[in-house]
Amino acid sequence: MQHSLSTDEKEYYLRHFSLPGFNEQTQLKLKAARVLVIGSGGLGAPCLQYLAGAGIGHIGIADHDTISCSNLPRQVLFSHRNIGESKAEKAGERISALNPFISIEIFPEKVSRENARTLVRRFDIVVDCTDNFDAKYLLNDICGELKTPLVYASIFQYEGQLAVFHYPGKDQEVLSYRDLFPEPPQAELRENCSDAGVLGVLPGVLGTLQAGEVLKLVTGLGEVLSDRVMTWDALNNRTSQLRLKPRRNITSAVKNNPPESSENIDLSLLLEMKIRRPEMLLLDVRESAEREFFSIGGLHIPLRELPDHIDMLPRDHPIVCYCKSGSRSLRAALFLQDQGFREAFSLKGGVMGLTQAEKLRLQNMDALHDD
Repeated sequence: MQHSLSTDEKEYYLRHFSLPGFNEQTQLKLKAARVLVIGSGGLGAPCLQYLAGAGIGHIGIADHDTISCSNLPRQVLFSHRNIGESKAEKAGERISALNPFISIEIFPEKVSRENARTLVRRFDIVVDCTDNFDAKYLLNDICGELKTPLVYASIFQYEGQLAVFHYPGKDQEVLSYRDLFPEPPQAELRENCSDAGVLGVLPGVLGTLQAGEVLKLVTGLGEVLSDRVMTWDALNNRTSQLRLKPRRNITSAVKNNPPESSENIDLSLLLEMKIRRPEMLLLDVRESAEREFFSIGGLHIPLRELPDHIDMLPRDHPIVCYCKSGSRSLRAALFLQDQGFREAFSLKGGVMGLTQAEKLRLQNMDALHDD
């Protein structure tokens, strides 16, 4: 590691040196760091800007995509005249102009099973700014294998998530993306930004927060978000944190003493649980408009309102949460578990994963309708 900063560098990072616990040696740690950002779009654009501005010494940018008009409201590194150009190359140009004291390496290629391991080995930290499940699971598994910290974020419509995986938490436990979502949803249940939409400022906030986690990892300052998942709701400016635990098997979920972990359950297990545990509560965590379109009954509390209405829920009954695809319901179950609900579960695949016959079967079961 370099032992000193140049006079120009000291001037550039001057405001850092006024921070408590931050000195030239702290800045030199940033300069020695090698960080790979995969994806330079909505999340990657703000993340790259602040990593460069902070002085991360070597930044890798991997992105095979080109700039399109619909990217511009949220991918703030680019302008209208850049349409059709390589995202990775243009992002590299922009952050090089921002900070001349760092080095940039461009990988204008798709990260795949063939090249990901070789790529990740060259860096100290990986930042997941991708927008698809296949890439997220691939990066998670390779970072786990190589013991490389992974700074994760995802966005959906008005809400985003943030966490750090494969880095020891307070109790030295190392968690994985698969401890949040054990497996990818089926292809027909997936939604991307073009299908579901996204508020432009949302990735700006989450990408900036990702950069903040990287700086903490490198400098040792602050508390890394390595045993929790933070969510941010842009509509009400509310943040919440869900404590993560390693996944456990759920084969005994219908018994009187189910495991403490919250897991996905399929329809057959839901029905079996309802027979054995008639006090089971079905909880719909979708928005009101979604419920009006189709419902399988149960109590209705949108996910973003759950913290304010938690006292409505019985702590001694099994609770099965459901949503459109299973993502929000799993987070609801994790939140309930964190609040002391021992029997919190999520319907795998949500209502999108049900066949028409299964939907009719549920709607005809009066026992499931708790409204």
